[in-house]
Amino acid sequence: MILDGFGLSGAFELLGIFLVIVLLFGFVVILLALILGYFLVKRNKLLFPELFLYIMDNFHSMLLRIYLLIGTEDTFYKMGIDFYNRYYHNRFDNSKRKVLILPHCLRDLRCPAKLGVNGIQCVFCGKCPLGDIIKVAKDNSYDVYIVPGSTFIKRILKEKRPDGVFGVSCYRDLFHGMNYLSRKNIAVQGQSLLKDGCICTSLDLEDLLSKLKK
Repeated sequence: MILDGFGLSGAFELLGIFLVIVLLFGFVVILLALILGYFLVKRNKLLFPELFLYIMDNFHSMLLRIYLLIGTEDTFYKMGIDFYNRYYHNRFDNSKRKVLILPHCLRDLRCPAKLGVNGIQCVFCGKCPLGDIIKVAKDNSYDVYIVPGSTFIKRILKEKRPDGVFGVSCYRDLFHGMNYLSRKNIAVQGQSLLKDGCICTSLDLEDLLSKLKK
């Protein structure tokens, strides 16, 4: 069998053209995201929100790698969290089935609460801010869960089918959680911890309570 050299070279040429198109598309996506992110962070403006949502939902890994050349990982996550909060703000306010997801790391080291099928079952001992948060959230029609991991969150979403989710976590976990929910078309809001580290963390309690009361 004689190999068709002309056909083979043509195939490589088409492959090269395809790769160039892909690279150009990726460059345009990244450039647009950086421009839109600049206006969000520096000018406090949300430009072309639908386009930015599509880019943030689908190309966040690529954007993070590029962003690390000019900034920090936490700064990227802060920008993403701020964007999702702004984009989904009105839709979240109008949600009928809201869920509040709280991290177990806010607990005091002496916490007497036990882990149950729906996460940590708070006993309102007053040793940490979780009890106060839960009371305010329930008064404002939230279902509240204190979770030790992402598998709990996926099960809650499957069982409760909320149309609005408010999450509290460290920058990284919060961003990835909001990104996951956004790709599922669920209105999301989030507040990051002031101190992370997976144990004895802290947050701006008054700010969170104010947001829940809205």
